[in-house]
Amino acid sequence: MSQLPTTHDVHLAIYDLSMGMARGLSAQFLGPQHTVEIIPHTAIIAYGKEYYFGQGIEWCSPSEFRATRGIHPIDVQLLGRTAKSERQFEDWCREQAANGNFGMQSYDFFHRNCNNFSEEAARRGLRLEKGVPRWILELPQKFLNSPMGMVVRPVLEQMQISNTAPTNLTGGGTGSARATQPSYAPSTISTSAVAADANPWANISAATPTPATQPSSLAKQASPATPQLDKQTALLSTDTGVVKVCIDRLKPEQKQSGLLSKLADTETSWTQQDIDSVHRYLRSVVNKGAEHVSFAFMLLRLAVLRQPTCSDMISIEEQSQSTSHVANLLLGGKLNSLATRSMAWCVLSNAMGSTQPLDWDSFAGKESCELTRVIDQALSDSDPAEDGASLPSHVLLRQSAAAFLYNSARRVTDTGNEGTDLSECTMSILLGCFEHLHEESDVTTRKRHYMAIGELLKSR
Repeated sequence: MSQLPTTHDVHLAIYDLSMGMARGLSAQFLGPQHTVEIIPHTAIIAYGKEYYFGQGIEWCSPSEFRATRGIHPIDVQLLGRTAKSERQFEDWCREQAANGNFGMQSYDFFHRNCNNFSEEAARRGLRLEKGVPRWILELPQKFLNSPMGMVVRPVLEQMQISNTAPTNLTGGGTGSARATQPSYAPSTISTSAVAADANPWANISAATPTPATQPSSLAKQASPATPQLDKQTALLSTDTGVVKVCIDRLKPEQKQSGLLSKLADTETSWTQQDIDSVHRYLRSVVNKGAEHVSFAFMLLRLAVLRQPTCSDMISIEEQSQSTSHVANLLLGGKLNSLATRSMAWCVLSNAMGSTQPLDWDSFAGKESCELTRVIDQALSDSDPAEDGASLPSHVLLRQSAAAFLYNSARRVTDTGNEGTDLSECTMSILLGCFEHLHEESDVTTRKRHYMAIGELLKSR
């Protein structure tokens, strides 16, 4: 009597990389018609091991995989039984790595991710009839069909230039199907640094598993580290070398000249009365005509950063009137010179980046969201598609407006609103910066757009 071939159970482990947050956030970012329940990562479980597509195809024990990442599957599905032996399957994995189908350089966010590997491994490597659920495989296309997906696709594709899939796995007892590497290192670029951008699907940060009894802290514990954003401060225009030149051009009275001269020294003490006097004088210069507006703005950008030495005497009334006046000039199209508009954005950027509170409702009444209007104007002035975009004056304008957008993103995220609803200001900055990125050629402006996007996404 012939002996029946040995078969092995094969399971599919399904993880939610969003830790339960996908549904709420996707409805806001992608629209209600494109809501996703989870951000899936899948792996094949067979022969007592977990096989997944990370930095190439890798495998380890399921317990080790979960312990090193601090996550657990939300579902484990039985796909069937395979007659393939452990060695046969791992030889197939090595073949896929060698021919480039699932090698270290073949990761693609939309078409060749961890879920595509699980599908191929189940149906081709293990010869099963059942694979990954269709809704998981179709999720990237669902994202691309959403309004947000259409906007951010060029950005995501640009982030995949390295095409290197990462692994966060550490420790022994693991295996991989990576192709043999040369003994020398052809590049000094950190694989982990490049990989973090290249493969968001498999980038599961190591963390201590969160007990089920503490769901309220799950989102915070699951948030990825953002050291570059965390150490970034507000973008402020603080050059004081132009103070004397501006005073010489404005020719104020002696007493006012003395107050304006103090703007050149960041260590000088101020009274609230002196700060208010500077704001009133500079607004009067702006109101007189276009001849000296740029010089007034150069000084006003410094004035909005000054605070009285006696902290219990702080009043924002005069500063609010100054920022309101500058914003209304921008919104009303009354600043025709690109250089003047750039300096106006420096004023508003410094005001938004300062530690003082702002009263944006004073701009045009509380019935209109004036801050949103100013943000929309900043997005318009930072549009790289405008005629003459490569001219230095246009580049400077975009840089200044982008600085305002970044400081605004910081201000919005510092409001302490822990809810899931995204404000109109947040959505304007997020979508506008995404839209400009793929056409922006100026490195400084691009970085500021990236920083604004990162600040807003970090806060979620």
